[in-house]
Amino acid sequence: LALAFRHSCPRSHSCPTRRRPAASMVAEPVPMVFKTGSSAGKVKQGKITNEDVLRREVPWSAFKEKGIISKDELELMYQLVEIVQSKSVAAQAALIEMRSAEHAQLFKALLTGVNKDEVVMYILSLLDELLKQKPTLASLFHAALYESGGAIDVFEPMLKLLSRQHLFILEKTTVVLAKLLSWDHYIPPAPNPNLEAALARKLRSFAAWAVALLKNVDPQDGFDQPRVVHVLGGVQQLVSSAPGRIAFVEADGLPLLLGLMSGGHYGTHSAVQLLYVVMVVVWSLSYSPECASKLGHAAGLVPKLVDILKSVQKEKVVRVTCAALRNLVGVGSCSSDMIGAGVMKALLHLQQRKWADEDVKEDVDYLVEALEGSLKSMSSWDVYAKEVASGRLEWSPSHRSDHFWKDNYKAFEQNDGETLKQLVGCLASPDPTTLAVACHDVGELIKVHPEGRRLVAPYQAKAHAMKLLKHEDPEVQKYALTCVQRLMVINWEYLNSGS
Repeated sequence: LALAFRHSCPRSHSCPTRRRPAASMVAEPVPMVFKTGSSAGKVKQGKITNEDVLRREVPWSAFKEKGIISKDELELMYQLVEIVQSKSVAAQAALIEMRSAEHAQLFKALLTGVNKDEVVMYILSLLDELLKQKPTLASLFHAALYESGGAIDVFEPMLKLLSRQHLFILEKTTVVLAKLLSWDHYIPPAPNPNLEAALARKLRSFAAWAVALLKNVDPQDGFDQPRVVHVLGGVQQLVSSAPGRIAFVEADGLPLLLGLMSGGHYGTHSAVQLLYVVMVVVWSLSYSPECASKLGHAAGLVPKLVDILKSVQKEKVVRVTCAALRNLVGVGSCSSDMIGAGVMKALLHLQQRKWADEDVKEDVDYLVEALEGSLKSMSSWDVYAKEVASGRLEWSPSHRSDHFWKDNYKAFEQNDGETLKQLVGCLASPDPTTLAVACHDVGELIKVHPEGRRLVAPYQAKAHAMKLLKHEDPEVQKYALTCVQRLMVINWEYLNSGS
């Protein structure tokens, strides 16, 4: 899985600030003959390569005898194997394309007529090498589908292979199918709404399968699970095209990405690698205006990107996170969401670091300049409300400013007390600094607002604060005690008024 690509592509003319993402049955009659011995151990470890598979000898003539392929298709297969093994696909591409329908029919016949793992592995490796050496050959399979009126369909048997348990078959099917389904450069000679709808369904089915499988992933396991590596590789390829991005988002992929970003502690190489690949997917999505808008509206996603920028030191993660944030500047409320989540402090820190990749510095400088303009147009309350909405609080100046509280305490009543609800919700955060700041702020509101105690009562602020009196962090205990003391005053006032 090639994950270390850069994002230094030229700007799009239509969107000058965005960076482009890199462009991701019948039983066998005769047993396979292995030139290099059994590779079962490699398969189990997920280390087998196309070269390993393509060194094997396959009895293709046996498939002709069984009627799976014709004599002409047998000759075509021998020719294709020779071209791939000699690494001359690019040079011979014109010859392959001249017989596009015949090649597509050959693969369809083999994928539907063969069940033995070793042969399916060979077919998939052959396909993968074809697309690696000449990516435009993906058009061959789209052309065959349209020109045959849907009869030559290689996509359907490949979708069925996704249910196989063999790791190499899963890996190659995922990657090859993602390349084929996400290919959007083929223009059919004439519109065919039925086939267009059929391809769209296959694309959605693949995206839904990938999302469903990844929902069961524990982010703390990182890249320790081969299936996760393979499926995320397919997702990476899928979101390299506009149709693939839309299909992934429609398959409810954004909550999945947020979950994969939020669950790990990034303390291991495996966890960091998982985070990096997830961030590459987010960045690819951010390049599409429609998907960028969806990212901006995904609850908690922008603050999480800022949190990653603050907490992860690995340059490749910082690079792709900055690139994603850059693409989101000016999209809906993303700019103010970044500011509220404390991105400016993180960016100023990043400006002091030295980077091996000059693109990181360029993106950081761009973000600082762009967001400083947004910051000037925001009031102190706007910044505070965005920070509270992010769910992650820090000791920024507003929290300890008497002027801020005296000037803005009435603002907590706006929008049906939305910011107040979010502030009390921060009392359940797993982050000790957020807990301490939230306790402090609830206490300050009660101190300056004549009705502060009454306002926080419906949200169980006292119950949350009392639990925090036993928190292991001394600073949380300190501010929780002050908060509880101010909350308890209401009880004495109530008793006195009653008597």
